[in-house]
Amino acid sequence: MSDALEITSGGAIAIDSSMVRDIGHRLGQVAHEAQGAAELVQTASATCAQAPTLAIGTGGMIGCMQRLGALADATRTHAHRVELMADTFELVELRNRQAALEVHRPEAALALQARIDELISGDPDIENKATMLVAGWQEQRFDGTGDQPLDDMLATIFPSTELSPLGPGALAIAFMAVSQLAAKSGQGLLPYGTKLQGPPPPVRVDPVTKGTTTPVSGVRDSLSRIPKDRPGQVVVEKYTMKDGSERFVAYIDGTRAVSSGYSDPWDMGSNWDLYVDRDQAASQVAVDKALEAAGASPGDRVDLVGYSQGAAIASFTAMEGVYDVGVVVTAGNPTEASLASDQTLVDLRHRGDIFSNLAGGGSAGGTGSPESFTAVAEVDAMSPVGAHRLEEYIDTAGQIDASGDPRVRQLQETFFAELGDAERVETTEFKATRP
Repeated sequence: MSDALEITSGGAIAIDSSMVRDIGHRLGQVAHEAQGAAELVQTASATCAQAPTLAIGTGGMIGCMQRLGALADATRTHAHRVELMADTFELVELRNRQAALEVHRPEAALALQARIDELISGDPDIENKATMLVAGWQEQRFDGTGDQPLDDMLATIFPSTELSPLGPGALAIAFMAVSQLAAKSGQGLLPYGTKLQGPPPPVRVDPVTKGTTTPVSGVRDSLSRIPKDRPGQVVVEKYTMKDGSERFVAYIDGTRAVSSGYSDPWDMGSNWDLYVDRDQAASQVAVDKALEAAGASPGDRVDLVGYSQGAAIASFTAMEGVYDVGVVVTAGNPTEASLASDQTLVDLRHRGDIFSNLAGGGSAGGTGSPESFTAVAEVDAMSPVGAHRLEEYIDTAGQIDASGDPRVRQLQETFFAELGDAERVETTEFKATRP
């Protein structure tokens, strides 16, 4: 079971800066209306004072005017503070986006500098605020990792013959240190324009089962459709809409083999290709072939749901630009993509998940559309694989569906509602093998 669910816009940002700015603007309007009401009461009091024959006391009016004036002042102060918060969030977002663009799109990165300079000139202390915000997030992004039963986890994942001669404890410490070093280096963050390189490895993809199903209805239902403990590694659903158009949703499983060179492409070799070398991996090529076999063509609407290695595959596929990817749902993702402003990322992470931690906590400024969100939860880590288990993420997804968060509601009212209008949903499970 997971608890202590926290839903934010990702990284150090609790909520998208434009939403914060809108709150500040609305508070400013409330302050303006309260001030106007105070002035009307003052006018009424003065009018009554000039007409003593009315015999209306003005003491209550004066008290009301004072309370309205105090409310206006307090609300104006809050509005100013919220606007400063919006500026701080925006500065973090812009600097994060600038850093992600510098690798492959330096001109686009430079174009953001004018707005950054404008924000800094508006408040001399905003740089310190932004720096402190990111620093606080960086201190917390690996919370829970040291609490996981790493010895038990590694003893379960690796046979005893594969353990270090120094024992599982030493290997556990080394594994955690290496993963955090890789994460802190930024290896898990995928800059804008990142594309996998090299030739596609040979892989065969065959349908295992075919049929029809009901439209996917929520985040929990999405993760539940990942083919865990089934022959295939990826499921593709083809949605035929009422207007005759077609769209697709792919559900991609995580790592299945802990070494490399297996007939199953979902192995550590593919993890290495994706995470370290940024090369085309057999598992990622298999997903491309599965989508093609299901009927998806370049430019078609394809949405993606992935767990662990499958989440990394979904991230690269969303950035590749071959398909029109609108929504990406990931759980335990060792990477984080830099998505476009019209792509929505639903990112599930657990504190102490050492594989999710390979992403380094994600980007400090979040990514994707304003409707994107990151959900982080605490997890009971009594099981050997603890916080990374798909079953735990499915439980967290259920809490997300029931959270009432406005971003979750919007996802339900748009994305899942649209899919719910489909006239027909065909589903195919695909199994990939290396030849």
